[in-house]
Amino acid sequence: MSSHISPRLNAELLEQKYAQWSTDPGSVEENWAAFFEGFELGSAVPRKGGPKGEPTAGANSVRLDQPLSEEQLSFRGKIVSLVYNYRTLGHTQAHINPLQNSGPVNPRLELKTFGFTNEDLDREAATQFFRDGQTFKLSDLEESLKKTYSGKTGFEFMHIHNTQVRDWIRRRIEDKVYASPISADDSKKALRWLMESELFESFLGKKFLGEKRFSLEGSEGLLILLNRILEGCPSSGIKEIEMGMAHRGRLNVLAHFVKKSISTLLYEFTPNYVPDLVAGDGDVKYHLGYEKIRKLEDGEVRVSLAANPSHLEAVNPVVEGKARAPPANDWR
Repeated sequence: MSSHISPRLNAELLEQKYAQWSTDPGSVEENWAAFFEGFELGSAVPRKGGPKGEPTAGANSVRLDQPLSEEQLSFRGKIVSLVYNYRTLGHTQAHINPLQNSGPVNPRLELKTFGFTNEDLDREAATQFFRDGQTFKLSDLEESLKKTYSGKTGFEFMHIHNTQVRDWIRRRIEDKVYASPISADDSKKALRWLMESELFESFLGKKFLGEKRFSLEGSEGLLILLNRILEGCPSSGIKEIEMGMAHRGRLNVLAHFVKKSISTLLYEFTPNYVPDLVAGDGDVKYHLGYEKIRKLEDGEVRVSLAANPSHLEAVNPVVEGKARAPPANDWR
């Protein structure tokens, strides 16, 4: 792992960052944190071992609060580098291509690249920068890193300079492996939402051939996200959703999330939707908003999609104003 830290030219900054790191290791940037952990490891008092400095029995047991032998210090440094590189490069071997049986392999993330051997796979490994110092076997640590950063989703976030934002993202990425598996019923609902959006776009493309259309094709998963958010609203005390969006995917959101009548949506595709308009009605169907009370198993939520003109940014202050405004019956 390379570092851009230059202690000679930044002595005051170095002391400031070190004091900050000593108080809270998670409050400094990742490269500073790795630098200081390496510094602490290098300054640790080596444990007396067997002949010729060989580690004594039980040396594979990791304790973050005890002095380590030189060999253990080297091993710990490799662990730090492994974790850092997975956070930085794990997305490069994520399995995000559904046409492939597995994701690509980045040789820079192979254990041998960091100097590990097959004998190290059963050694206990830990670093305070991953799962709060939880101890793993090296093989289990690698598997956990692969599952977190090289699974079906790739995460690229280490370039974020704001430490709080980056750590907020990192914690949620690394905690997701402990999330409960999706139930069969939830999977069926997600598939239904996906198929509804896909079939709707396919129907519009065939029925209104050549008609201007801002489809959702390629982003049908948006309906899964929106509907999952909606389902969680009643239990979270949320009673209203104010939305604003661009043209792309708008008809699908209106039809399958806001639940506007599909017959009305199709009627708006007719050439003379606005009667006797000389220049035609353009893409007026993509400008219209809608509002409806969605009834769920555990409550009701009012969903409102704001009307949106061609200047797409104009909807932002409109939605913000609607969200901040008091209910209509509260006006004096």
